[in-house]
Amino acid sequence: MILQKKVPLRIDFEDTEAEKFEVVKRHMGLKQNTEVIRALVSEKYNEIRVLEEKRRLQRIREAEAMEWLEKGEYKCPM
Repeated sequence: MILQKKVPLRIDFEDTEAEKFEVVKRHMGLKQNTEVIRALVSEKYNEIRVLEEKRRLQRIREAEAMEWLEKGEYKCPM
């Protein structure tokens, strides 16, 4: 279930921040400033989700290794 809510955003970039924003906007091939913000948030969100999944899988592997080690079925290669 997705809850609908708004996040109002009003931001002014000046000087070097404005230049950086325009470079990002051109690089992404976007026309509207709001599209840039949405794209960057979406990109970062996806990056976070991938990292979280990698960490989750690593914890599972570590837990399995500890279980095998406790049972005497696993020999640490180090």
